[in-house]
Amino acid sequence: MNIGVNLEFARTDNLSATQAMKQAAEAGYEYVEPYVYSDIRMPINSHLVLRTDTPYHHFHTSQTDVTAINQLREDLGLSFSAVDAHCSLLLAQFGTEYLKAAIDFAARTACPIVMSDEGPLSLDWMDLDKSFDLMCFALEQVVKYSRSRGVKYAMELHNALTAQPDYVVKLLSRFGPDDLGVNFDTGNSFLAGNDPVEYLERIADRVIHVHVKDIPKSQLDQRGKVTGTRVGVAAGDGEVDSPGIIELLDNAGYDGVLSVECDTFDQARRSLAYLRGLIK
Repeated sequence: MNIGVNLEFARTDNLSATQAMKQAAEAGYEYVEPYVYSDIRMPINSHLVLRTDTPYHHFHTSQTDVTAINQLREDLGLSFSAVDAHCSLLLAQFGTEYLKAAIDFAARTACPIVMSDEGPLSLDWMDLDKSFDLMCFALEQVVKYSRSRGVKYAMELHNALTAQPDYVVKLLSRFGPDDLGVNFDTGNSFLAGNDPVEYLERIADRVIHVHVKDIPKSQLDQRGKVTGTRVGVAAGDGEVDSPGIIELLDNAGYDGVLSVECDTFDQARRSLAYLRGLIK
């Protein structure tokens, strides 16, 4: 197993992606994980256009100087473990185009994995089974494109469908291991009300990337009421059974990246030391 860090700590510390990558390298990380954004415009009719927008991202897929980023990575001794490209697969026509742009970016930056969750679900007009079918419909296009670009697609646990192990197991039975993997988010699975170790036992053979997100005691009142959160605290400072998760991953032969999702660079630095101790 290798240890990486999601660049989300840059948001709290008001760092650019370049500054965050330099700090990660100086701390001893060899892998980083950025959040990428794509500007997608889709005409609905003659006077209405649906368009993406975000207040924060690390890289814009069509505006980033990929040559410069690749050179920076090489200079710092860093690799991208994955790129976050969260969108909605439940808006199939829109979400697939968004993810295709992220997959292209990953292919151009030697990044092996692109991930998203299914997107938020409004249960007052669509039930989980119908949402599952719609998600699978969109994924058929996404995994086909990712294969063509030499990139693996991973589902992250983050919303109503992926919060439930039964739906994820069903999803993995529909798509083979060459098409679809899982980004196992330790904190999201915990907050959704699951035992992360028990959840992981059911899908460990399909996990290709891991978010190490520890949840503080102050968030325990949210458990079972939400399906995820942006970042956690330093690994080892919260309530998630990280030792049990890493032991299970080790027994399953997992050789991918443990990507820390925390809020500050200080937490990222302490997480690295903690995880190194667990892996030893």
